[in-house]
Amino acid sequence: MVADHQSSPRPRFTIGYALPPGKAGSVIQPPLEALAAERGMRLVAVDASLPLADQGPFDLIIHKLFDRPWRAQLEAFSALHPSVPVVDAPAAVDRLLDRFTMLDVVPGLAAGLDFPLSVPAQVTVSDAAALAADDPSHGLRFPLIAKPLAVDGSASSHDLCLVYRAEGLRGLHTPVVLQEFVNHGGVLFKVYVVGGRAVCVRRSSLPDVPAERLADPDADASVPFANISSRPALDKGEDSMPPAAFVDQVARGLRQALGLHLLNFDMFAATELDDGGRRRYFLVDINYFPGFAKMPGYETALTDFFAEMIQLGTAGAAAGQEKLEYVPCNEL
Repeated sequence: MVADHQSSPRPRFTIGYALPPGKAGSVIQPPLEALAAERGMRLVAVDASLPLADQGPFDLIIHKLFDRPWRAQLEAFSALHPSVPVVDAPAAVDRLLDRFTMLDVVPGLAAGLDFPLSVPAQVTVSDAAALAADDPSHGLRFPLIAKPLAVDGSASSHDLCLVYRAEGLRGLHTPVVLQEFVNHGGVLFKVYVVGGRAVCVRRSSLPDVPAERLADPDADASVPFANISSRPALDKGEDSMPPAAFVDQVARGLRQALGLHLLNFDMFAATELDDGGRRRYFLVDINYFPGFAKMPGYETALTDFFAEMIQLGTAGAAAGQEKLEYVPCNEL
């Protein structure tokens, strides 16, 4: 229930948000605004076409805009108001705009984790002619996931497909990332990170690919993700969930390595165990400022985070200092 605005305290802090229309519409909802108002905060939309200095004063800026004029705006604003946190720094977000480089930090996390964590073998192909060469998969094993290299928010950047054999690579638009598909029982774990909190949600995913599907010459050589039916993520009990301590380790490690506060990542457990009989986890995607409306309790998580950032005064002072709170996986 939305709180009565008359009973809310007078706003003491102003949070400016610069988000694409679709993102703003899904995240900045009345329940979030009401909860923030109860904490003395108001959320104000920023007009990216106007100088930030003319729209404040702000106590915190959150954003998901990446064009050069907006970056120049943030630089000028931070030079005038160095104590106002900007979440997050565009330079830190840049890595997540490239589907290949976004996963570079994962190998560096593996040494301190309770379970094996890696990235499926992958390559970037920049020349379309290379996809028609003698070895178009560049040594990778089919099936492959083909992903546009750039993450720019456009519809085409979400055009992923599952490729079963070499013929399916022909005609793909480049640059493209080819990543080996790992059977994982049709279950994906999406972990949302909001400052010092990690929330894990279980999602359905692509079904396993049997060997006979790869050997069937009459079946489609590639299929868009949109045409593949995901199976419901069956509830196999708490034992099927990533251990709390492990999720804590991965979330903390990514946050520190990337220098980001608002993100989510996708990982899954491979169907086959490692040689020691342990689960093998794979991390396949990281997103900046994801659809938090799909995260259970996102209003409280974001409001707490806003309060923490305002109190700390600078985004940099907050990095890596809070203890992550793990919320067990939930079925959506």
